Amino acid sequence: MLRDFCRQGILWLKRGVRATVERFAWRLMLWARRVYLRYISARDWRWRHKKVFSLHPEYRLPAPRQVEKEHLRLWRRLRPKVSIDTLRVCYNISGVADPRIVPEEVFFSEIETALGKRSHRVFLSNKNHYTRWWGDGLFPESLLHKVDGRYFGRSFERLHEEQVEQIVHELRYPAVAKPAEGSGGHDVVFCETPAELAAALEEAPDLVVQRAVEPHPFFRRFNDFGLNTVRACVYRSVETDVTHFLHAAVRIGRCGRLDNLKQGGLVRFIRDDGTLNAFALDIYGARFTKHPDTCLDLTVPERIPRYDELKDAAVALAEQVPGCRLVSFDFALDIHERWRPIEVNLRSQTIRFAQYAGEPFFGRFTEEVVSYCEKVALQMLESR
Repeated sequence: MLRDFCRQGILWLKRGVRATVERFAWRLMLWARRVYLRYISARDWRWRHKKVFSLHPEYRLPAPRQVEKEHLRLWRRLRPKVSIDTLRVCYNISGVADPRIVPEEVFFSEIETALGKRSHRVFLSNKNHYTRWWGDGLFPESLLHKVDGRYFGRSFERLHEEQVEQIVHELRYPAVAKPAEGSGGHDVVFCETPAELAAALEEAPDLVVQRAVEPHPFFRRFNDFGLNTVRACVYRSVETDVTHFLHAAVRIGRCGRLDNLKQGGLVRFIRDDGTLNAFALDIYGARFTKHPDTCLDLTVPERIPRYDELKDAAVALAEQVPGCRLVSFDFALDIHERWRPIEVNLRSQTIRFAQYAGEPFFGRFTEEVVSYCEKVALQMLESR
C-alpha cells in the first residue's frame, strides 16, 4: 500500500511539474511574440518616419510641450517605449495637437491584435468569401472564383475547364480580376476582353472575378481610372458592444492607377458632416490643393453625396463581422447612387487617414480602448 501511495505521489508530482513547464512555455511564447511585434513595429515605423522627415523636415517641429507629455503618459500604459514621431507629423500637417493621436507602432503591436481574433480576420479577409458570408446584392457581382487552382461558379458550384472557357467568352465586359487575399490594389486587373481575363486567370491560384462597378460622376471627376473609393472605419465598443461609425476618407487615384496610396494615390479626409477636407495627402504626407493630373480644385468644401447612408451601411456590415471590433470597408458610390462595398479590411488598418487630418483614430473611445488593451495584455499572460 505504501508503494502504491508513493507511486501515486510521484505521478502527481510529474503532472504538476509538467503543468508548470507548460505554463512557463506558454507565457514565454506570448512574451516572445509581444517582443517581436514591438521590435518589427518600431523598426518599420522608424523607417517610415525617417522617409517622411527626409521629404518634409518641417514635420519634425515639436507639438506643444504639455501635449507631448500627455501623449507619452497615455500610450506608455500599453508600451514602455513610445515614439513621439506620429504625434509631431500629425500636428505639423493638420495644425491640431491632440494627445489621443495613436502612435503607429502602438496600434500595430498592441491595439490591432487585441481588437480582433486572427482566425476571424483570416477567413473574412478572403474576397472569395464575401458573397458567401454577406449574400448577393451588396458587393459587386461575383462571376467566377478560383480557389487553390480550382474554378467555381458564382454560387460556388465546381467548374471544369470547358465551362470556364465558356464563361470567359460569354461574360459582359468589363470585368475585374482581383487576388483573393492581400490589399494595396496589387495585381488587380481590369479586363475589357476575354483574352485579358484568360491571361489574368493564369496568373494567380486564388482570385475572384467581379462585375465592374460604374462609379458615380461625383467620384469619377477626381480621376477617370478606377473607382475613387471611400474608406469607412467602424468600431464596436468594448464597453457597450454597440457599433459606431468612426470616420471616413476618399481615396483618389492618379497617373492612371488605382486609388491606393501605395500606387501613388491621394487621400482626402471627410468631416463628420460629410464635408471634404480642404487638401489631399499622398503616402508620405505631401499636401495637394489641386489634383496633380486633372487640376481639380481640392479646396472647395464639397459634401459627399448620401453620406448618412454610407454611415448606416458601414455599421450594418460591421455588425455581421464576428470576433473583430475594428473593421474598415472600401465603398464605391455607383451610377445609381447606391453605396457598394468593394473590400473588407480586417488587418493592417490605416490609421493615418484620420490622424493626418487632426482626428485621433478612436476619438472619444480612446480611453476605453487603452483600458481594454491593458486588460487583454494582462489576461494573456495569466491565461495558462
